[in-house]
Amino acid sequence: MKRERKSVMHTADTTPPAWYRQFWPWFLISIPLATVIGSIITIHLATTSDDGLVADNYYKKGLAIHMDADALQKARTLGIVADINMSRSRNLLIVDLKSEKNQAFGPLQIALRHPTRPNHDLTLDLQPVGPSRYQASLPPDLAQVNWKIQLSAPEAGWQLHGRIDNNRNEAHLTLR
Repeated sequence: MKRERKSVMHTADTTPPAWYRQFWPWFLISIPLATVIGSIITIHLATTSDDGLVADNYYKKGLAIHMDADALQKARTLGIVADINMSRSRNLLIVDLKSEKNQAFGPLQIALRHPTRPNHDLTLDLQPVGPSRYQASLPPDLAQVNWKIQLSAPEAGWQLHGRIDNNRNEAHLTLR
């Protein structure tokens, strides 16, 4: 018995649409296209934004850490304790100092270091307002972050470090 082959004729109803009218080719093209666009955006951000977290001279910063450790040890030896009050409502920073050795403190500086942006860092000279009380005015637009504080007496060679949360109206920190 002979089989007859039936030829199927494509009519307008059965002709597949052109490739550019189908979903899958466009989906497959979109994957590398999205990768190229994402790469261009990443390169643009990497070349135009400042990476403030990378130190320019890491060797000098490493040596400074050793000097900081010596200054911290000197503050511990002298028994210096600092109570720091930061008031955003009055734009005022007040430091009360105590020492086991009853020494004169001399001129003091306080450095407020922003956790991620060095252009927000502040160094303030504290003005004496009593025998062991100092104060400094804060800028009204001070960022509300968890500041790293470094209290130092440059002439005496000691310093204390800590962190203070400036998200509240009144903040308090005791450094030892």
